[in-house]
Amino acid sequence: MDAFRTMLADCHLLDMGYTRNWFSWERGNFLETNIQECLDRGVANEDWMSIFPEAIIQHIPYSFSDHCPLLITTKRKDNERPERSFKFEAWWVLEDSFVEEVRCIWDNSSGDLLQKLERVRKGLDRWASRIRRSRKVKKEVLTSRLIELMESERDDKNLAELSDMKIQLNFEIGKDERYWKQRARVNWLQFGNRNTAFFINK
Repeated sequence: MDAFRTMLADCHLLDMGYTRNWFSWERGNFLETNIQECLDRGVANEDWMSIFPEAIIQHIPYSFSDHCPLLITTKRKDNERPERSFKFEAWWVLEDSFVEEVRCIWDNSSGDLLQKLERVRKGLDRWASRIRRSRKVKKEVLTSRLIELMESERDDKNLAELSDMKIQLNFEIGKDERYWKQRARVNWLQFGNRNTAFFINK
């Protein structure tokens, strides 16, 4: 620990502080065994702080780990462009309504095979948009409730509901992981071998 403190001093790194919960690590699902500590911190030097004077660190809600993630916000937002082309998403099959939705669209479509497939495509596009909005609201509600529980006094009821909220949030996060895994594989297939010649020549 002394060596770590020396490294911080030598590099002129300062504690940036935090917002939300004071603790960044918690263990124990029962009141008698529940422990909270501030183990994780964000540090930066004065040059970095002068470049990002509005930067803040948040202890954000967590469900998978004993440690909470530290979110560093520099107040610079990137413009997001929604993806408009149709793609089958792996997370769709995790939705209970998916199979019934496909069957309903198909049964209520007319025309030849290509026309019916086009109606299924458009129908699934609309259905996916509704599900995404619903999931976003659900995650916001779960996250908001998780924050309330984490900031509340610990008792047996609080810890039981805390565990339940984490399980529900984990399930929703699992759907997001399916989405990003699919995106990562598409990118690897498209770009993964572009530098092969460089490595072969080394």
